[in-house]
Amino acid sequence: MDKKVVLITGSSRGLGAHAAFRFAEKGYCTVINYSQSRSDAEALLAKIDAEIPDATALAYQADVADRKQVREMFDTVYRRFNRCDVLINMAGINRDGPFLAMSDEDWHRVLDTIMTGAFLCCQEYTLRYQGECGHIINVSAVTALQGRKNGVNYCTARAGILNFTRCLALELAPRIQVNTITPGYIATDEVVTRHALHIKENLDKAESAIPARRLGSPEDIFKTLYFLVNDSSYVTGQNFVVDGGLIMR
Repeated sequence: MDKKVVLITGSSRGLGAHAAFRFAEKGYCTVINYSQSRSDAEALLAKIDAEIPDATALAYQADVADRKQVREMFDTVYRRFNRCDVLINMAGINRDGPFLAMSDEDWHRVLDTIMTGAFLCCQEYTLRYQGECGHIINVSAVTALQGRKNGVNYCTARAGILNFTRCLALELAPRIQVNTITPGYIATDEVVTRHALHIKENLDKAESAIPARRLGSPEDIFKTLYFLVNDSSYVTGQNFVVDGGLIMR
């Protein structure tokens, strides 16, 4: 196939779903990975099929923390498309709680999904990639840079992604570019619910702390993803903070 192929982990909803839809609009074959949200993935697949002429998309269920499932996912992608040009690691979960009360299971599950998931997907992607201009984009979070209460597992995992990216960029250059995107407050259902931003007072307080004076949009993230994939032939090992200036120092 002449179309490039992008695989986005954790893309049945939120930022990943928006990115999957927009890449399909741009002419990419889009692989939507999900772990449990089958109905969301199928709804996104139906939306792509209904709204984008000649779109090619595939929804695939796999737990990215499981080597066997990740390997089978990439095998399926290659049987279907015979290529995978772009890997975007967005998969992640929150299991917040006080540090002293956090269970081993909540610690490991969050790190396994974010860090081990990125490791496994990057390895399986790289072992198969045969081209000369591949792209891996890992997704972090501003809390990786500043921390937050009751999120030691999540913040630690997202911080690990930053150095994981740098190590891969050194090892995989020049054939594969590896970069990180670090979103700030983005207006997704998860962020609005977590911070109760449907309450005007909370929204005003959040926006007043952002120099851009607004929440980010999923399109802000997609534009950065698309730039890295299409217009950044001399960029690797970098972290692109897309936060409206929130953590600017």
